[in-house]
Amino acid sequence: MAACALALACLAGAWVPRARASIEEFASFDLSRMEEDDESALDHYLARQPAAWRDEWEGTTNAFRTSQGCLTAGLWNTEYETKLRSPLGEHSHLDLELLQVMTDYAQYDWLSLDFHFRTPAGLMGVRFRPNYDKSQQDFALLWNHGDGTSPLQIEAALTVEDMFNTLWEFRQARVNDHNEPYRRHPFEPSARVVSRGKKHRLEVSGAWLTPSRKAIDDPNDDLDGSFTLWGSRFLVLDEHQFSGWTIESRLDGERALSMRTVRSAPGNARVFRRLWNGELALRHALGPATQGELRWIYKDRAQSWAPPAGDGRLRARDRVLAGEVSHRFSGRWLVRSGLMYDRVSIAVHGGYPGFTWGSRKESRAYVGLRAKFGRVSVQGIECIELDHEPYEVSFHHDKGFLQLQTTF
Repeated sequence: MAACALALACLAGAWVPRARASIEEFASFDLSRMEEDDESALDHYLARQPAAWRDEWEGTTNAFRTSQGCLTAGLWNTEYETKLRSPLGEHSHLDLELLQVMTDYAQYDWLSLDFHFRTPAGLMGVRFRPNYDKSQQDFALLWNHGDGTSPLQIEAALTVEDMFNTLWEFRQARVNDHNEPYRRHPFEPSARVVSRGKKHRLEVSGAWLTPSRKAIDDPNDDLDGSFTLWGSRFLVLDEHQFSGWTIESRLDGERALSMRTVRSAPGNARVFRRLWNGELALRHALGPATQGELRWIYKDRAQSWAPPAGDGRLRARDRVLAGEVSHRFSGRWLVRSGLMYDRVSIAVHGGYPGFTWGSRKESRAYVGLRAKFGRVSVQGIECIELDHEPYEVSFHHDKGFLQLQTTF
């Protein structure tokens, strides 16, 4: 089963997060902004949705979830996702997904309208993502096998990005108040494969945005030039249970390359971004209602700039060690507490145009409370600062996070 999943992922054309991404996601991807948050690796881990809610989310077709929390004194991480399903007929349905992400390394949102039709070859479909700017509307061909409760689930999509911008007979090239006609049009193959069992879960997914090139025709002739972009994302997640132990391994990453030339300035303003994240976790029951977990995270991010935007490189490595104990008091209430330590190494070369706190060590404690009220699950996390920081910390309060999920 694992070999089948990996083979299908390779057919998608990339290391196969979810079978979704967009030009807006890759274009806004910026790792240098994460340096404003001196505890970025710790914050983004605690901002995740609880894994205990995953089966409920995947097993329903109508649900909403959000994750929010502090990144800095002025930045608030916000993620919202809504999915709804309505029947079109006996063998067809409409899936609606609204996703909004505002965080320190990317900002994007979309509304997906997926029309699915059951055929002998599987669940076929088409996707439409509307946008006020007509040139940025996306269309996709879809193929699915299984669902969120199946032993084997496959999702595949071939997206035509910005379809109404000079593609074949289409001539809609206007973007905002100027023209950006494509000279090389972007496409995006993506896939997600999940293998589920009583004691295992393997997920492999990703997306690849093919290289694209735009000509920029601006009312200000000095800003005429070109813009190119490509990117890729992947996630590999493996979980196994044996003799009361659960071992989890995770590898995910994202890359993007963009270049912007202008008539009035030399250079191509090349910006390359690359993020790798690897994790290994071990969980074991410490009693009938208590569980302990140890987790190791290695995060490697790099970004480089070329003139005229800059002429330098940033390289950052996080090594995080975390331990947690959780206790369930009832079917409704759960308490978790833990310690986290992050050793951050920063290397800057050339004229780095951004800000960094430099190499550092970050440590924190946290406590969390998780509760379920009817169909609504909610979790709050309070973090406690354990370091002497160069900025004011009030009563050792560090950061706070909130997650909520409900089904309909």
